[in-house]
Amino acid sequence: MAWIGKWLFGVGVIHLSFGLVFMHDTLALLWSEGLWNTVNGQPPREAVFWFLCAGIMLLIVGALVNQAEREALTIPRFVTWSFTALTIVGVIVMPISGIWLMIPPAVGMVIRGRTPTEE
Repeated sequence: MAWIGKWLFGVGVIHLSFGLVFMHDTLALLWSEGLWNTVNGQPPREAVFWFLCAGIMLLIVGALVNQAEREALTIPRFVTWSFTALTIVGVIVMPISGIWLMIPPAVGMVIRGRTPTEE
C-alpha cells in the first residue's frame, strides 16, 4: 500500500498551515518590509523562514515518494538512509517538536527497501 509519500505530503501541509497561522505576524512584517534581506540575524524571522521551507520540502519529497510508490519504483537507498539519519538527528537535537512524525515514513522506507518488489 502506498502511504509514505502521502504521509510526508500531509505533514508538509500541516507544517505550512501551522506556520502561516501561528507565525502570521512575523510573516506580515517580512512582507511589509519587501522580503529582500529581511531575515538574517533575527531568530524569529529565521525560524519562520526555515519552518516554511521545511514544509515546502516535505511537500516536494512527499509528492516524489508518492509518485515512486504509485509506479512501484524503489526509493533510492541514499534517500531512505539520508532521511532516516536526518530524522534521528532531529529527534535527538529537537525532541520537543514535530520531527517525531518523520519516524513512521523513515521506518516505512527502510522496510520497503528490504522487501523485494513484485514485477
